[in-house]
Amino acid sequence: MPIASVHSRRRSLAWLTWGVPALGVLVCAVMWTFRLETLRAEQRQVQANAYARVRGLTQAYRGEILRILRQVDQATRFIALEFQRAGGHGDLEGLLHEALKDEPGLIAVYLIDAKGDVVASTAGPRGANIADREHFTVHRDGRAAGLFISKPVLGRVSGKWAVQLSRRLQSADGRFAGVVVVSVDPSYFTTFYNEGQFDKHGLVILVGDDWVARARRSGERVWYGNTSGRTSLVKQLEKGPQGIYEARSSLDGIERIIGYERLPGYPLIVGTGLANDEVYAGFREREAALLRFTASATLGLALFIGALTLVVRRLSVSQTKADELQLALAESEQRLRAIADNLPVQIAYIDDAQRLAFANRTFERWLEAAPGELLGRPLREVLAPAAYERARPWLERALKGESVEFEIVLGEPDGGQHLHVVYVPDRSAQGEVAGVYALATDVSRVKQIERRLVALARHDAVTGLPNRNFFNEALPAALKRAQRTGTATALLFLDIDDFKAINDSRGHAAGDQVLAELGRRLVGCVRATDTVARLGGDEFVIILEAVASEEEARRVAGKIVQRVDSPFEAEGGPLAVTISVGVAFHASGAVTPGALLRRADHALYRAKEAGKNTFHLTQA
Repeated sequence: MPIASVHSRRRSLAWLTWGVPALGVLVCAVMWTFRLETLRAEQRQVQANAYARVRGLTQAYRGEILRILRQVDQATRFIALEFQRAGGHGDLEGLLHEALKDEPGLIAVYLIDAKGDVVASTAGPRGANIADREHFTVHRDGRAAGLFISKPVLGRVSGKWAVQLSRRLQSADGRFAGVVVVSVDPSYFTTFYNEGQFDKHGLVILVGDDWVARARRSGERVWYGNTSGRTSLVKQLEKGPQGIYEARSSLDGIERIIGYERLPGYPLIVGTGLANDEVYAGFREREAALLRFTASATLGLALFIGALTLVVRRLSVSQTKADELQLALAESEQRLRAIADNLPVQIAYIDDAQRLAFANRTFERWLEAAPGELLGRPLREVLAPAAYERARPWLERALKGESVEFEIVLGEPDGGQHLHVVYVPDRSAQGEVAGVYALATDVSRVKQIERRLVALARHDAVTGLPNRNFFNEALPAALKRAQRTGTATALLFLDIDDFKAINDSRGHAAGDQVLAELGRRLVGCVRATDTVARLGGDEFVIILEAVASEEEARRVAGKIVQRVDSPFEAEGGPLAVTISVGVAFHASGAVTPGALLRRADHALYRAKEAGKNTFHLTQA
């Protein structure tokens, strides 16, 4: 056998002896790096989605509790005014029954005189005395102003556990004349909970500044009267009136993502939570399956590479069996080529003159080339000019001895092909760079998933409209444009009148259909340059930019109210739906997004007071 052939064979054996394990390690490293990074990215996205869900649920629960409290507040204020106007006389029983009729969660309403005796009630006979109860003494002693919300107590008249909401009664000359008390079933504060939104171990909680829970629900279990939040929530409230944190419950031992918010105008904090085990359940299953698959693939590849390496090493020391070595080498090369050709990775070797010395079949298929057609050709001729220019700086760094890793996009950024590329220098025994090992992985699908997840984080799943995250960015930007151009802006804050009744009577599927149809009608009532977003629950906002006048804002609000006031198609048949709209009109000067939103919310409240199915405009 010629010496040149012997040297050539030895070089081939030396390359295989060290190249096969190196290639195996490199492929395994790339495979595991890609897999772990993908899982980490998915876990971060799952966490971000869970935080967004909790934030939205907390906002919706806040709105539900505020609605209940404001309705009770309004009813007790009305009773107190009527009592004072009538001098404590008149049809007191009828007055109490009128306050009770529209709220099924209220147990009873009582009128208590200055001595603490029940003088009128919707729950049975008079005569009981509550002069020693806190919800009476705080008003008698002047320690409470407005609506007082008690801890859960056992009612002496009703015989039921209740949260007592009381307000001072006074005579025409301002003297203490007793209290009006509204008894609320604690579980009524947890009717917002449903398994479709919270899963089986989610959480809703209403707790006072005294850290006594007025109501707490997880699954079918309801607590009240116990101390809650003192160890973890108090620390969070020191940071701000609202937020999200993770904690393990001392009551049921479940770790949850918890959102909280202090109620404006009331000494209460609302909170919602999702169980970590349920949030990450789907991800954990996918993670376990992918890791098992990757581990199996790694083990199979390691066994094959190990066996192949052992064969090559034996061939290198068995000089007396040249024919067998040659055959074994040919078989080994064939197996190695089969592995490289069937891996879902583009593998190539580029020499120091930037010529392609090796390309697996995946690489050749990517370039639509026949087997072996690319070998020996300069990389500049193999790749498209734009692709070569993007890869050239990285290739030059690798030929200087630096391991590099980068991503390139072929075609349009959103629809093109994304490649993750690794260049590893091939050093000779003298330390000189003889070429570069190149591996490229198509990560286009991963990028598409990332873009889709980002879009989902900024859009509402039910209506397809921008969500609260999107709105929180859009409103400040719109106000800056208005201040820069000197144009007016109007913010419309609206919700569905008595939306809870729709969910209770028709179910949440019908409620979702109403929300989706409302979103479509709102978009059809405004310009393409305006922004329609869903904040959560049945709350929507519309940003009108470059408004010509208050009259134009009024016309748009009126148009929306009129457009909505036609039947909605939903499960169970057509539904009559009305909305109330609050309009905050801002013509000039600086205004913060929060101030504008509060003005719109106040205007919505005025529209509700005016009888609903209308709008109210205020200037900001």
